[in-house]
Amino acid sequence: MEKSTAHKFDNVAKIYNTPIFQLYYLWAHRVCISFLKNYIEDGFKILDVACGTGIFLEKISKERKNLQLFGIDNSEKMIAIADKYPGVANFKIASAEKIPFEDNSFDLVTIIDAFYYFQDKEAVLKECFRVLKPNQYLFLFYIGADLFPKFLMKEIKIASRLLLYNTEKYSTFISINKLKKITNTTNFSLAVKKMIIMHRFILLKKGRI
Repeated sequence: MEKSTAHKFDNVAKIYNTPIFQLYYLWAHRVCISFLKNYIEDGFKILDVACGTGIFLEKISKERKNLQLFGIDNSEKMIAIADKYPGVANFKIASAEKIPFEDNSFDLVTIIDAFYYFQDKEAVLKECFRVLKPNQYLFLFYIGADLFPKFLMKEIKIASRLLLYNTEKYSTFISINKLKKITNTTNFSLAVKKMIIMHRFILLKKGRI
């Protein structure tokens, strides 16, 4: 994400955890965790990219034993709030295009409802590939732009801009075909593609299927 996007999320950080903002994520996080249960084991080391205030990691921490959880976000104020979850995860202010961890570090990397904010999506995928252990997964969850009528996508963007103080103007909603083109520039393999209520669930595997 660019500095402009980080600034916008800094502006909403104080109210990001309020019920009106989290109403959507009550559903989104629930379906994501339900999907990921089959791919998480006790002791897994997990990185959430664009983690925001850390709510997703706080929820997933209850699903398995001894999880090692990490989150990065380039919004300083979001991370300041995330740090208030005692012992849940290790949070860092960092860019998704330059993930501050060593190669082959994680058993799972997640990007929940944030992939469209990254300007250099190819760079983000390459960084996720780098920090993943061999034969492990990157999970993407996002609104499927190709699943909505064009007029409805326009209304969704307008509503999102109102809720997030125009943050969505920095986003690029992507179709599955665009994602495949970006993925082809990396060494990821498309392992799972699923759709629930106009949202994509994508698992990209580091290694051959």
